[in-house]
Amino acid sequence: MTLPAQALYRAVVTLIALICLMSGARAAHPEQPLRATQPLELGTTGTLYAARDVAFPRDLRSIDAWTRTHAPARRVNLFGGAYWLTARITNDTQTTDWVFNPHGTLIEAVEARLYTADGRVQTLHTGQRSARTYPLHYGQNITLPPGQSAELVVRFQSLYYASAPDFSVVPRAAYTHSVLWDNLLTFGALGALLSLAVYNFFIAANTRDRSLFFYAAYMLMYAVAWAFTFHVFADLFGVYDLRLYYVGFFLLPVLNTLFYRRFLRLGEQFPTLDAVSRVNIWLPLALLPSCLIAPQYAHALATLAIGVWVIIALICGIVSWRSGFRPARYFVGAFLALLIPASLILPANVGLIPDLVPNSELMTLLGGTLDGMLLAFALAERINILQREKDASMVRLQHALQLAYTDVLTGIGNRHAFDMHMEHVLSRPATHDPPVLILMDLDGLKSINDGEGHARGDDLLRTFAQALHTRVPDSVRCFRLGGDEFTLIARESQAGELHDLIDSIERDLRLHGFPNFGVSYGAATAAHGTAMAEVYNQADSRMYRHKAARKGSMLAPLALR
Repeated sequence: MTLPAQALYRAVVTLIALICLMSGARAAHPEQPLRATQPLELGTTGTLYAARDVAFPRDLRSIDAWTRTHAPARRVNLFGGAYWLTARITNDTQTTDWVFNPHGTLIEAVEARLYTADGRVQTLHTGQRSARTYPLHYGQNITLPPGQSAELVVRFQSLYYASAPDFSVVPRAAYTHSVLWDNLLTFGALGALLSLAVYNFFIAANTRDRSLFFYAAYMLMYAVAWAFTFHVFADLFGVYDLRLYYVGFFLLPVLNTLFYRRFLRLGEQFPTLDAVSRVNIWLPLALLPSCLIAPQYAHALATLAIGVWVIIALICGIVSWRSGFRPARYFVGAFLALLIPASLILPANVGLIPDLVPNSELMTLLGGTLDGMLLAFALAERINILQREKDASMVRLQHALQLAYTDVLTGIGNRHAFDMHMEHVLSRPATHDPPVLILMDLDGLKSINDGEGHARGDDLLRTFAQALHTRVPDSVRCFRLGGDEFTLIARESQAGELHDLIDSIERDLRLHGFPNFGVSYGAATAAHGTAMAEVYNQADSRMYRHKAARKGSMLAPLALR
């Protein structure tokens, strides 16, 4: 080949190589049109580079040469690092106002520059440690007039990434509307969690119920953990240290397990599950120091602890539900509400899959709030069950007390009821109408038992007691002291009326099957301060005098003195 031919050949090869290089560079950065109706995701359209420097390109024309000095990166390492992202965008819409929106994870620092063909460079600073234009969000305003193209160069770095970071360009009006709804839902969910926590702390303080205390602590920690994730502490209190952000998530399994072990009564019903559940306490506590000594791994370790906790807790809830503990159905529903969004976000936290839904953190927060509400329903049903059991116990106790104070044969008060009521009567202050004790002995009961049988004698006792109970005034109490001995406690002014009543009952029983029946009785006034034995002995003595008098006369007047 001659010299001119060789020169021509080399020139052609060089030209072809330059054309290929230029076309290759452009292919690596194709222009992406902005859309007025939805975000332009830069993660799938831009190019990612490892960042070992901090110098941005000087202007738009130097970007291609600048990119050739950087090594492309396949993906973001979730255990931290610094990266460049470049993307070419063009505005084919009629919108000028846009928002550059880093999202999807915690990012310590983001710096971006938008290079336009007219030589302007817009510089943006955002991230966890930067002042924010939009509360709880990383978005920063940019302008790109219709018909213009631009190159966006982003440098971001973080101690760790909870999941792969996303970057998008969104119409400003749509972004403002989205931020409003996101913040409304975020603060609503956090407010609901805090309300459940405060209310149950109050109930626990009054009832000494430890399961309520641990539930309230769980709700409080849930609110605190997600408040860190949604930048509430950074925006309101200036707390930016990413080492603190996963402490709450490590403590969630601990507090919830302390709650559900008591709520499901695992120690009593399922000792094996109770022992297995201890893993949810010791594993997170063992991994918790990673937040301070190896924070880049804390999110992955927290994901492990949370995954183990959710699975064990769900198994415990299902077993308890199947055993017949009805409140456990709300417990299972609560963990399903937690598991569904967790199954979307937890694999992304360790880089197994990309984020499957936008704003998965908000979805998980809402799922956790539903979890808290369903657990509250479970607690409410358990309290209802305990209340029903308490009511049933009170009914049984009242029935037992009634039996303890009731004569089994006749259904009126027994000797114990008489003693208690008499002590109460004697302890009252003195009045112008003092209490009176009327002691009665049924004559003829022994002859009925001997001649007609004890069943007939029991009929007499029941009939007489029923007559007393139904015919004496409501203010008069009647008792059977034992055998054939009965008593009334009334007021002195009622003594004459009761004399006539006893005589009337005696006559009625003689006419209705008990012809040899009679009643001997005596009365004593129970003055204030008088001993019960003294009153009883006086009435007993007068009752025997009345019995002796009846031998000569069938009826004798009721004596009080």
